[in-house]
Amino acid sequence: MVTESHYTLGHKEGALAQMRYRTAEMCCAFFRQHVQAGSHILDCGCGPGSITVGLAEWAPDGQTVGIDLGAEQLDGARKLARDLGIENVTFRQGDIFDLPFEDDSFDVVFSQTVLYHIPNTEKALAEIKRVLRPGGLVALRDAITASLIVWPEEPLVREAYGMFSLGAQRSGGNPDVGRQLGTLLHAAGFEDVLFTLGFMQPERPEERAEYFSRLAGAIEGDLAILAVREGWSTAERLAEGLARLRGFANQPGSICANPWGQAIGRKPS
Repeated sequence: MVTESHYTLGHKEGALAQMRYRTAEMCCAFFRQHVQAGSHILDCGCGPGSITVGLAEWAPDGQTVGIDLGAEQLDGARKLARDLGIENVTFRQGDIFDLPFEDDSFDVVFSQTVLYHIPNTEKALAEIKRVLRPGGLVALRDAITASLIVWPEEPLVREAYGMFSLGAQRSGGNPDVGRQLGTLLHAAGFEDVLFTLGFMQPERPEERAEYFSRLAGAIEGDLAILAVREGWSTAERLAEGLARLRGFANQPGSICANPWGQAIGRKPS
């Protein structure tokens, strides 16, 4: 997995706020029907745990584990679980290239926006396959940044959003890996592979300002510092683009969203 020094979004509050916004209901509906009450679930790249705790609630008689290289995020994830009274979830530091679990340990393995940031996706999928039980389900969700939809068309917003792509490439990842997920699962030897697309942007007016502010905030932390240092943008130009992105909340019918690839597959029995 990408090392901490190479994780270009960083762990400042802006990036974490965007991660905490994500929930199981929002991000995992594409495989909800495959989660049983007693499922043992692994969430690779759990971040602050907002998705992981939802998966644990879906499987109250099972056990859910969240892993992430960013150890400083895990205390927040544990606190979230305690605050919600969810006891069937644990969090630990772990590397997707060397998962700290025995073979055939889990019924479901989920990963979102991890392949986006890392090289050698084949090795990561081999590890996921190893820890899945025969017949177990892998579920992957990753962005397709090249297909970003911006309306009304705003070049500075599109350029600012492009920092996500440049950051992923800098870490050795692929900002468009979401469109390849089905192909990658087939190549890794998974069966019954299904691939779909989804979007993530709130529709209700009262949520729009918060959404666009979080999106801009995820860019203007460590990623913005890197962008200026590497000459991808200037501080002034990037600040203007992010201001215009936040301003989208006040424009009826506006959108800034990329499609997400969503794929499931099963380990052969």
